[in-house]
Amino acid sequence: MISFRTFLCILIAFVVSFYYEEFLRLHYWASSDRGHTTLAIGILSGYENFKEREAARSTWLGKYSSQNDVKAWFILGNSSCQIPPEYRLSLYSCEKWNINTSELQEKLYTAYLVKNTFCPPNLERPFYQGFSFQVNYPIVITKLGILSSLVLPDSEVKVALLDVQSKEVIVQTLISLNQSNDIYSYVYANVDTILLPKNYEGLILVEGYLKGTACSDTIWNSGGGVITFKRVYPTPEHLKSKKYSTNLNVASSIAFYIPDVENLKTIARDEERVTKKWILHLAELNNKLRMEVEEKNDIFIADGVDTYRSLPVKLLKFYKWLHLNYNFRFVVKTDDDSVLDISALLKQLAENSQFDPTKLWLWSNFRRNWPVNYVGKWSDYEYQSPVYPTFPCGAAYVMSRHVVLWLVSNAQTLHNYQGEDVSMGIWLSAINPDIIEDEDFACDARCARTSYNRAQMSQGEVFRVWSYYEKCQSLCSCD
Repeated sequence: MISFRTFLCILIAFVVSFYYEEFLRLHYWASSDRGHTTLAIGILSGYENFKEREAARSTWLGKYSSQNDVKAWFILGNSSCQIPPEYRLSLYSCEKWNINTSELQEKLYTAYLVKNTFCPPNLERPFYQGFSFQVNYPIVITKLGILSSLVLPDSEVKVALLDVQSKEVIVQTLISLNQSNDIYSYVYANVDTILLPKNYEGLILVEGYLKGTACSDTIWNSGGGVITFKRVYPTPEHLKSKKYSTNLNVASSIAFYIPDVENLKTIARDEERVTKKWILHLAELNNKLRMEVEEKNDIFIADGVDTYRSLPVKLLKFYKWLHLNYNFRFVVKTDDDSVLDISALLKQLAENSQFDPTKLWLWSNFRRNWPVNYVGKWSDYEYQSPVYPTFPCGAAYVMSRHVVLWLVSNAQTLHNYQGEDVSMGIWLSAINPDIIEDEDFACDARCARTSYNRAQMSQGEVFRVWSYYEKCQSLCSCD
């Protein structure tokens, strides 16, 4: 019988051999009958961004469309979200907002009912202090509450509604068993009424000494879908929170009402009609995109729905396709609302010895000690640290061929985080590439005369910036 140590060594050798063979397979499978280019450019684009792509082709890409040392592709998903924008939980993903008008009442409570059962102390259920939520349709907060069986006699407990990101208190109140109303086993206290708009993200928390367990099960109530529960919190710390689930119990509750119920009912009734109209719109887009693909031959279609949350996986699929079809030295990633000075990039790559395509390096302007965001477009609960590792500005960065090969070889095991730029920083922290810092890469619309790029441009701004470049070789201005 072999020892555990011997078994472990054999297992490690097998795993290493597997990944090495995969690396070689990718390397040699891609080595024959490929195109050649010095600089490959991957441009993230959206399904409907026809004008942005045409502006790029007519300006900074036009000069290189027939040259072999530069090749560029716009990167798209192979389908748009089938859910109309007004019926999505977020514009950055493709999750449906489910509306149930049969559940609507004049007064609503997030913990609508609690089933009380007898149980010995060792079987009592733990209760979280609070929860975060997203408002899908405007609501008015009237009371904050807490499960009465968790409140100690002759004590007061603070319950507060906070902004998720800043932790700023929006409204708060003190609750005691003697002074508050009991509704569905929760005691509530009035607060100054406050209207929370669509897409607002809030956090309700209890502050004070409570019993931690009870023989109760929370029945959550979203008010027919006007609220989406997101996380539950044992403490105010985001990193200790857990993704919401109906089987988790919470100490706090919110009383609210919907100020315009009739409009919500109209939105629910119109869903089928709006969806049919949206599907017809997508069919027109598909036909238009099909003609663009055939005519321009500069679009890479990645498998997957075209949303902001899918950007990391779109990039990885593009890099794999690029590696299998082209022999390249460097890769630039940019966006379709950017302008690049390709000549300046090529000059630096050719003349500077640190840009060796066989080494591991990343060239850009970098974000350092960037705090993780917990709300909105860049919300990220997947990365388990309050600060991201160093990552490049997504507007433009350059990678060596060797970095791209590492990404391709490990694509199946790389986790996708909220954005492609932070994902790149997290992924590459595993191999610690050389970080080549250069402030001439613009992260936003600001620029200097020596900037390699401009970012976050409208179509009109792209043409104006390019007119500067043609006149005086500057992306900033000719003054």
